Amino acid sequence: MDVKDLVQALIQGPAPYALQDGQAREQLEDFLAVRLARSPFPHRQLLLSAGQLPDYLYYVEKGLIRGYFYDDASGRPVTLFLWDEVSWAVPLQGFFHRQPSDIYLEVMPESVLLSLSRGQVNELVECLPAAETLLRGLLLRYCAFHKKRTKDLLTRSAWERYLDLLQTHPHIEQKVSKEVIASYLGVTPQSLSRLLRENGHP
Repeated sequence: MDVKDLVQALIQGPAPYALQDGQAREQLEDFLAVRLARSPFPHRQLLLSAGQLPDYLYYVEKGLIRGYFYDDASGRPVTLFLWDEVSWAVPLQGFFHRQPSDIYLEVMPESVLLSLSRGQVNELVECLPAAETLLRGLLLRYCAFHKKRTKDLLTRSAWERYLDLLQTHPHIEQKVSKEVIASYLGVTPQSLSRLLRENGHP
């Protein structure tokens, strides 16, 4: 992805006004061009373990990052996040407040990630205060996501949540297993298979 395209995506997303000034936008492009690291991941790989300090903010250029934890009672992984293309992936509280992560981050095969270290993010805000709006926008999007996810788990059926997942993540079934999808929906793999038999694949 070209840095100018990335900046354009950022401005259209969480920061529609803060970086409209041409000079500020050019500063952001120059900063990211020098510091953004681009890494391909041909194989499935763990980026962060629970208990570690999150030191990097990841942007998914291609592929998907999964965020999950292990349920104490069952010992099974529970998927909280599925970050796909054009998403920033990070345990926010741990990243910004220097606290150990409470989730694992796992990148799926054939993914390409862009990354900034925590120090680089702080440097960006110092050099370009308008960029702080990007971080506030990121926080607001996480809050909105959690609110919707909680409401969906309480008020919508598993089938409705599955249909919504297919709409928001159109190629999710090519990126993760049925087990991961089931854990994200809050059902067992067997229950998901039964739903598919009863309703047919959308």
